Amino acid sequence: MKKFIAILLAFILTAIPVTAFAHSDNTNAGSIPKTATAPVIDGVKDDIYDQGLFVPVRNPHNATPDGGLGGGADAWFLWDDDDLYIFMKIDLVSFYSPDDYEDLQTDEPWALTTCEILMDWSNGSDDAEQVCQVRMNDRGFPNVTLARSDPHKNGEECRPYIDWGFTKTDNSYCAEFKIKMGEFRKAVEALDVNFGSDFTAGKQIGLYIFSQENNESGDAALFVSVPTDMSGNWVPGNYDYVVLGDNVVGAVAEPEPEVPADEPAPVNEPVAAPPPVTAAPTGDAGIIILLAVMITAAAGIVIFKRKKAVR
Repeated sequence: MKKFIAILLAFILTAIPVTAFAHSDNTNAGSIPKTATAPVIDGVKDDIYDQGLFVPVRNPHNATPDGGLGGGADAWFLWDDDDLYIFMKIDLVSFYSPDDYEDLQTDEPWALTTCEILMDWSNGSDDAEQVCQVRMNDRGFPNVTLARSDPHKNGEECRPYIDWGFTKTDNSYCAEFKIKMGEFRKAVEALDVNFGSDFTAGKQIGLYIFSQENNESGDAALFVSVPTDMSGNWVPGNYDYVVLGDNVVGAVAEPEPEVPADEPAPVNEPVAAPPPVTAAPTGDAGIIILLAVMITAAAGIVIFKRKKAVR
């Protein structure tokens, strides 16, 4: 009997489907809030990002353990039903401007000062071919890699998949991305990239963010969002991961219905009695009065005559 129960239990356990996330042992970098208000994609950090998921990019890459030139970067994440929003601020010491800059930004964009966001959409792959990437250099030029073996897109070639914004100061630049999930997903799945679960609350995404600063002397500073011992741009098994949250931020408050102002209560003041109305005599009343006077006068005359006759 015990043997039968053990066999039955083993059968049940093997029959139950189990969803495994290959990187779930790595760091959960947090939940990305869903936004009801889409940020403007212009390279200027909208206030709504302060309610998003903050991911520091401050760990020195193991290739430059002393931190090199700069101080790394910071990133903020939001999502809605159609898009994933990413804002990055990258701190710099200097800007790298080789003569062949424009050639490098299309042919070897990794050779410039740049920031990169790499994503394993399934959070379950150990294959570099499953990684997608968006990148921007310190002049605001973007690249998109839909799959490791697929040639990266440059500049306006990226427009079907992302919108972007860029601003720059003397010691930093800002890169903003809107990943258009509908077209992006279609494109990566056409390249046999495993997108994993649908783009909705609860989805896990393997994430690796990279910031690199170069200078004219050939020095470099590299910072990553994962611990130093997990560095590896195209090693998805070393990525941290984020989760699409179901908490909503940026909702516009509904106006409260107008409450009419209370009307003042009526004051019970004493009402004065109306003055007596004296009717003006009408024409008929005047005639009656005149007749009464005439009769009285006539009666007086008669009495007067009688008294005179008696004498």
